[in-house]
Amino acid sequence: MTEKEKDSAKVKTIPPLIPLFFIGISWLLDKYVYHLGININQQIQTYVAYVLIAIAVVLFSFSLYFFAKTRQNPEPHTPTNALYTGGIYRITRNPIYLGFLVSQVVVAIHLNNLYVILTMPFVWWFLVKWVIEPEEEYLQKLFGQEYLDYKKKVRRWI
Repeated sequence: MTEKEKDSAKVKTIPPLIPLFFIGISWLLDKYVYHLGININQQIQTYVAYVLIAIAVVLFSFSLYFFAKTRQNPEPHTPTNALYTGGIYRITRNPIYLGFLVSQVVVAIHLNNLYVILTMPFVWWFLVKWVIEPEEEYLQKLFGQEYLDYKKKVRRWI
């Protein structure tokens, strides 16, 4: 085991692969098994998509700003050198993963594919079990009480 592997969260996958996998499965189901569209007025879908795109951009942008500011790599298989509790991280402990879920709704609207939305509980579960819980364990070991206090103040999602 390399030093890098010792000093990082033991996540089980590359996080964006989780929603991408389920979007792919949803696309295949919709195309080859049975089309399951979103039966909401197209104009309403468009407005919802624009609002959600804006939310996702904010979540991703402010998250990535933190990583740039602290000179960290957002990839969870790399060491962490700071616990950032400001900015977007005062609202949610996992803005990037929340952004994945918000973006998944946008993809569902764009593809007019209800399966993409129906797979979101699976995406959520895999993110929690395979990514977030190992990250939280790592951060607790690394930052101790400071991280525990942060967890008490800020919810995992919103």
